[in-house]
Amino acid sequence: MTTPKRRQTVRRLQTAMATGYTGVGAWCFLHPTSVIAFTLTRKYVNMSNATTHLFARCFGAQAMICGLLLGTSEMTTLSFTVFGLAVPYLGAYFWFRGIGPPSGMVNETMWVDFIGNLLVMGGSFSCAKLLKDDAKSSSGEGVEDESDG
Repeated sequence: MTTPKRRQTVRRLQTAMATGYTGVGAWCFLHPTSVIAFTLTRKYVNMSNATTHLFARCFGAQAMICGLLLGTSEMTTLSFTVFGLAVPYLGAYFWFRGIGPPSGMVNETMWVDFIGNLLVMGGSFSCAKLLKDDAKSSSGEGVEDESDG
């Protein structure tokens, strides 16, 4: 893949991840009641609890900030790698779903979030690899075939 195509692919993946974070964050921030009802089991849903809504909105605000930073930053190989490794919610899913003390807190729809996190991690690692390959080809190191086919 040529250098401009690599950079274009990185930018598209980065924009897709940023859009996902910002979109889900906005949903949590603007409509916490629907997020709570959609993701938590009945045992843990208390729609009259202001703290639950506050936590959902705080999570949403943080996700929006993450999405905005991801969408506007010039990321490097290292920053994409660290971002991919910093997806700790994969473990949190299993903790809240079945292994930890709050077992059964989240419902089956959280698989969507789990898959989304896997996609973000994979997208981050893909971007890091593309940027690493781009740096190698720019320096002339390890250049084999720059053809598109």
